[in-house]
Amino acid sequence: MQFKPGGVPYPQPMRASRNSRPRQDFRCILALLTVAGCNRSAPQDGGIDATASLDAMADAGLDASSPSGDSGPDADPSDSVTSDVAPRPPWDPTLPPASMWGATMGHRSVRVIIHAHSVHSHDACDGDPYVDGGPNEPCLQSFRAALCRTKIDAVFLTEHSSLLAEGPFERAMQTRAGDEPEIEGGRMVAYRIVCSDGHRVLVLPGAENELMPLALTQHPRPLDGRSLVDTYRAGTPAAVERFREAGGFTVISHAEQKDVALALSLRADGTELYNAHTNIDPRLASRFLGEEVGPVFVDVPRFINPAFRTEPDLLFLGLFRENAPDLVRWSALWRDGQRVAGVAGSDAHENSIPQRLADGERGDSYRRMFRWFSNELLVGEPTVSRASLLAALTAARARVRFEAWGVAEGFQWSVREGATSSLADGATVSLARAPVLEAIAPRVWGRSNELPTPSIRVRILRADGGAGAPASGWTEVVSDASVARFTPTTPGVYRAEALVTPHHVRPYLPRLERYVREVPWIYAAPVRVTE
Repeated sequence: MQFKPGGVPYPQPMRASRNSRPRQDFRCILALLTVAGCNRSAPQDGGIDATASLDAMADAGLDASSPSGDSGPDADPSDSVTSDVAPRPPWDPTLPPASMWGATMGHRSVRVIIHAHSVHSHDACDGDPYVDGGPNEPCLQSFRAALCRTKIDAVFLTEHSSLLAEGPFERAMQTRAGDEPEIEGGRMVAYRIVCSDGHRVLVLPGAENELMPLALTQHPRPLDGRSLVDTYRAGTPAAVERFREAGGFTVISHAEQKDVALALSLRADGTELYNAHTNIDPRLASRFLGEEVGPVFVDVPRFINPAFRTEPDLLFLGLFRENAPDLVRWSALWRDGQRVAGVAGSDAHENSIPQRLADGERGDSYRRMFRWFSNELLVGEPTVSRASLLAALTAARARVRFEAWGVAEGFQWSVREGATSSLADGATVSLARAPVLEAIAPRVWGRSNELPTPSIRVRILRADGGAGAPASGWTEVVSDASVARFTPTTPGVYRAEALVTPHHVRPYLPRLERYVREVPWIYAAPVRVTE
């Protein structure tokens, strides 16, 4: 038995190191963006079915075994080297600090990853979370380095129950030399990674099974007649209460797979608005989104072969589709009177795509997935702490930012009452005060003049339901390229979005310009308007 600093034992080794195993075959590349696939066993926890992906590619006419880099039957052989790519600055695989997002009306913007798996999930690290009695150190270091490179301010770990429940709760916190513990009530409840440039990342433990309790401070008390593992796996209102007792902020994960009535009954604290796996798994994309993913798989080799000069991070643009069922549940929860934070789940594992893409980095790297999208929490105090983050989540001061297609700078979402303006996210205002809702469009931070100009707009939407409601549960009430204003005349729930047609990434997608279309850029939190 090996011990970590502090004397907490690890379980015995489960397998040999992932670095000593042969690479998985090309079918894993078809699972790109997945978070729980290609594990040499049946998919678990919403993971992708690689065989189904192969079938989807076969239907699209692509031979998955071909290493040539051809993109399907219509590929131009002369396109194996693209000499006519438009001028473009080097792609930046990192992100700037969240302070670059701009003013937040007296609050501090914090970039947060929610739903991430490290060495205490059985299916993380290519299925090798523990090696020789201790954690898979290369995988853990990849996780830590990615947080620093993408300037994440805080990460909520969400480990699966089978390993998390095996030992003392403190074992979930994998501190290393130089880390700074966060202490509450004489007990470490989180820790900070100190990056080489001085940036600090707060790491908070938690779990993800049927539900996703964030920022736990201890194991929950087992439900009556259940083991600790089964308590972690429960998806009931009683489980939500047990997680709260253990300090947790409970989010409905993979919300599209849960009935609306169940979502309403849970009385959870938050819900996922997006999780990449539903875009990728052919079964889930077809069932929940009405999308077929085969056509995108045809283009995957272009992101592998450097000769095509296609930016690998932008494969996400081709695969991304809004998750309308998740947005429906968010609308229903707010219309029910619940104030729930809407979040995006990265669901990163580093377990699906060990193959290197054109940038030399594995396809599902923590760095790549953390750069694609994150959550903005608007905290009311200068420090990033467990308390300040949970206060922002509880108040629903949470936004989703899709940064794969650009860092959005200058977005504002506010409510004006007379001469006073305040943050709209999570607020409640009265019609008696004649509120005016206002969304200000952002711009692309740091965009070079060499790149085309994107099309940007902001809009305000109302939560709707019942017969005739839109597929997403939200109806647009106003849209504008610069400032969208709306004066409500009836009670309701309203939220704002920024959308972008990212023409500025076209030079990074030679022969794949069709990927460039209007996509969500920011989901801001709702404001409730009462009588």
